[in-house]
Amino acid sequence: MINRPPPPEGRGPAPVSLLLSIVQHNCLGSGNVFLFLFEFFNEATTYPSIVLLQDPPVNKAHLPSFNGFKSFFPPVRKPRVAAYVHVSFLSGYTVLPRFKKEDDVLALDISSHQPLFGTQFHSFRIINAYSTNAVDLRVHSIQPDTVFPDLGFPLLVVGDLNIHNPLSDPLRAFSSRAISSSTRYFEKAAEAGFALLNPPGEYTRFPLVGNARPSVIDLAFANPLLLPVVKSWQASLPSTGSDHIPITITLAPPSLEQKPLHPR
Repeated sequence: MINRPPPPEGRGPAPVSLLLSIVQHNCLGSGNVFLFLFEFFNEATTYPSIVLLQDPPVNKAHLPSFNGFKSFFPPVRKPRVAAYVHVSFLSGYTVLPRFKKEDDVLALDISSHQPLFGTQFHSFRIINAYSTNAVDLRVHSIQPDTVFPDLGFPLLVVGDLNIHNPLSDPLRAFSSRAISSSTRYFEKAAEAGFALLNPPGEYTRFPLVGNARPSVIDLAFANPLLLPVVKSWQASLPSTGSDHIPITITLAPPSLEQKPLHPR
C-alpha cells in the first residue's frame, strides 16, 4: 500500500461543473510506472479527478492504492483495466462501476443532482478498455460493439485498443491485415457518431527496445453528446518509464472553450 499525506486544501480536482481532468495511461503492469505517475500528481498543483489505467500492476490479485484515490476494477484475479477516482470528486458525485463480460473493459457511470457541464444531462459514462490481440490481428479480445455503444447520453471511450489505422496515424504505411482489423472499430465508431479526440499522427507509444516505430495506439473517442464539452486532449505529462505516454483529457462547459474539437 502506498500512503501519502492528504492534499492541502484547494489541491483537489475542480468541480465537474467547471472543469474535469481525466488521465489515461498504460502502466505495462509495472508498480514503478504506477508510482511515478501518482507521485507526479502528488507534486503537481492539482490532482486529476479520474485516472484510467490499462495493464495496471497486480500483486496477488491486489492493485496498489494511493492516498486520496479510490480504485475500481473488474473482480478478476488479474484485472487489465482500472480506474482511480479522487475522493473529493466522490464526495460530490455518484460513481457507479459497471463490468462487462470481458475482463478488460470497465465502465464508470457518473451522475449528479445538478446538470453536468452546463448541459441538460445529469450523468455520463466513461468506458476504459484494453483490447489485446492474437497473432492474427483480426482477433481482438474486445469487439467494436462493446466499446462503441449507441447511447442517449454523453460517453467517453478511452484505452489501448491495439489497433492501427490511417485515420489516427496518417503518415504510416500499414499492412492490409492491420487496416482490415482496425477498420471494424473505426466504422462502428462512425456509425454511432463518435469523434476521435487524438490529433492524427501524434504518437502515444514509443517502444523502449527493438526496431519498432512509434505509433498512435492509445485512443480516445467522444460520442456526439459529449463532444461539445471536450476542451482538450494533451500528451504533455512527464514520462513514467512506460513506453506509453500519459494522456490528459479535459472536459468543460462549452462556454469555457475557445475552439471546440471537431470530429475526425
